[in-house]
Amino acid sequence: MARRYSRQEFLGRLRAEIGRGRPLVMTGAGSGICAKFIERGGVDILGVYNTGYFRMHGYGSLAGMLPIADANELVYQTARREVLPQVRETPVVAGVNGVDPLRDMRLYLEDLHRIGISGVHNFPTVGWFDGEFRRTLEETGLGYGHELAMLKTARELDLLTIGYAFNAPDTERLMREAAPDVFIFHAGITRGGTTGYAGGSSLEDTARRSQEHFEMARLLQPDVILLAHGAALANPEDAQYLLDHTDCHGVQLGSAIERLAMERPLEERTAAFKAIRFSAHRSL
Repeated sequence: MARRYSRQEFLGRLRAEIGRGRPLVMTGAGSGICAKFIERGGVDILGVYNTGYFRMHGYGSLAGMLPIADANELVYQTARREVLPQVRETPVVAGVNGVDPLRDMRLYLEDLHRIGISGVHNFPTVGWFDGEFRRTLEETGLGYGHELAMLKTARELDLLTIGYAFNAPDTERLMREAAPDVFIFHAGITRGGTTGYAGGSSLEDTARRSQEHFEMARLLQPDVILLAHGAALANPEDAQYLLDHTDCHGVQLGSAIERLAMERPLEERTAAFKAIRFSAHRSL
């Protein structure tokens, strides 16, 4: 069963790794077998997200932003039944839907901490929406502020906090109001594979936009840990480019680790088994 860490213990692990000159890697784990072997690969943070569950069932990540299932219950049960039993030393965080009117958020966070979760992340997030839909959410009481309140409550409960933002106003508000321990600029849906987004940012544009948000975050909280995520970040070479061209301390991976690591290898391994043939001399 996964070890539970205090916020300071968690931060200490991350800062020690950075101090050793080793960039951080944070990944999702949508199943127990993913968690087991991702930990063996040396990951620094394991995240349990409703999107990970959907990815492991063959759907695109945006399924996690639609009213399919109960995001917080799905994360709780996936963590309790599948991920936490397979993890030993890696800190595990939960993607929490802070805009959930059906829960006492403090009690839910306490439950997550009790079963072995050491940190939380505001995901799924209304930050992904824009335009009239986002304005309507904000004006009808279902806005980003609930996510910031969730992160602040998590801090009070000694959980590490990780904050997502997609645009400049949300980045500024996130850093001013919630001051997360880790800031992640979400550059967009990861490209590649069967359910990736074919369009989106180039690697250069992903780096440029990420750096703009990193500079904004550090201006408000100089010691925040910065991770890059999404869009053109699909393989280790992309991650190296972002390390070389931004101030990030590492990367967060969802589709790039769970889905892309499975799609082609699984297909190719199946095809290789199917390619075996009967011996020419064998009687059928």
